[in-house]
Amino acid sequence: MPTYRREGDAIAQIHRFLEMDTVTRIVVVDQGGTLDSLAEFSAMLAQHEQLRLVSQPNLGGSGGYARGMLEAAGDPGAAVLFSDDDAVLSAESLRRMVTYQALAARATIIGTPLFSSRRPSQLITHTETVRAEVFQWVAVDRIRGTIDLDGTTPADWDFLSPHGQANYTGWWGTLFPPGTASELGLPAPLFLKWDDAEYGLRATSHGYDHAVLPGTAVHHPPWTAYRTQMSWTARVLHRNRLAIAAAYGAGRGVIVSSLVHQLKHILSGHLLTAELWESGIAAVSAGPEAWLGHDLPRARRESTQVFDQWHREHDASLLVAATHEAPLALLWGLARAAARMVLPDRPSRVVLAVKADEVHWRTTLGGDTLLITDDEGTPESAFVVRGSAMRRALSRTVRSHARLARHWSALQGRYRDALPGTRPPRPGPSSSRRPPTTRSRGHDHAGTRERAPSGACAARAASCCADCGCCPAACRTASGTTPLCRTQPSRATSSCTSRTPGTASTSCAAGTGPCSNCTVPRA
Repeated sequence: MPTYRREGDAIAQIHRFLEMDTVTRIVVVDQGGTLDSLAEFSAMLAQHEQLRLVSQPNLGGSGGYARGMLEAAGDPGAAVLFSDDDAVLSAESLRRMVTYQALAARATIIGTPLFSSRRPSQLITHTETVRAEVFQWVAVDRIRGTIDLDGTTPADWDFLSPHGQANYTGWWGTLFPPGTASELGLPAPLFLKWDDAEYGLRATSHGYDHAVLPGTAVHHPPWTAYRTQMSWTARVLHRNRLAIAAAYGAGRGVIVSSLVHQLKHILSGHLLTAELWESGIAAVSAGPEAWLGHDLPRARRESTQVFDQWHREHDASLLVAATHEAPLALLWGLARAAARMVLPDRPSRVVLAVKADEVHWRTTLGGDTLLITDDEGTPESAFVVRGSAMRRALSRTVRSHARLARHWSALQGRYRDALPGTRPPRPGPSSSRRPPTTRSRGHDHAGTRERAPSGACAARAASCCADCGCCPAACRTASGTTPLCRTQPSRATSSCTSRTPGTASTSCAAGTGPCSNCTVPRA
């Protein structure tokens, strides 16, 4: 669990995890340097040996989760849960996730549906996938926007019918099988945004399945277009999307998609979003050598500088009086936006008041000044939409996208080389990927994975090495062990090296070694 200066959220999350019987270890990655000075946290650290604190500079979500993966390597037989500090996951949800994963026929990364913590019955998103044509995440069920489940039953949930296969899960709550990091490596150094999607694509290319389980839930503060697209995070979001698209060989459709959305940003007055995106496009065009893996300590600062500079140039007084409390009619809004683009700048005549949660290209279209408010109508920010700024943004975005398209093929190769995890493994004798037990890079098993535990395994822990496949496939036959375990123990896992054929090692019999997922699934 990474955290950055949200001490209350972090402590509350730790309390929840300490009460879960499926959790054997909690790694808190503090990137704000504030937790160890709190008396309450220090007391928890002293009382619970399964709690571990790691402090490091603010390297974003990807840096925090990568550090957590490294720390989790000390317990290689356990599944690893990624969780935000403000994402509430119930003990029963985690128990179901661990159970499903342990019994799955193939190695499966388990995600959770996302609910709003402000309105707990509202389902925000369920199962998603990255569409290759435009390289954007979309629903693979029929969820299009928030759905309120209050007063419904599972019989009413036909919108969960799948229309495709998930290829990633959101890291507000994702459970990785044991050994995932040793095979796939660490998350890409993206600071935040798209790190979960990239890792999911990487896992998919290596044969992992993804599942989002109905009957589980994470409750998390909801995101809105205003708080993502019109904050400093929009720069890294768009930069990372384009960089990962290039690394995975996406065509120029992603550039067309980016250009179309930029035109909508400019026309609707979202010039801050357009400016942040342009800064992200410039970073992508400079190549991975200019930023990937080098800018983690400064990514937030650089993005905030773009954000602050724009506000200094375009902000209006929060005391400005709104002339319209509702969006303009579509044709009128289009006409006003187009006219503003070609006419000289003039004083604002239409001041649109828009709630932050309702900011959208359609709700702001045609406004000369935009007044953003909270749910109670209290102004949060106000800014002027000038025609001269729209013209500059349009000219810049046409040039930047043309340059991006011209160099796209070369950028694909550079980003693919910078992210070697994007290359799928060479096909082996079987393409099936099975649930893993502990496996280190030092063992030579030709990339094989182990069999799923059988139902008899939990009751026969003493013979699980022979009976349910804790030895890798290269070390056994269906009926037990092959001569490889008897004659070449150095090539077998620890559960093979310390035993004679047909008997379990001490660690296997005790349920603490590589066979531990045969007895009690752990996270």
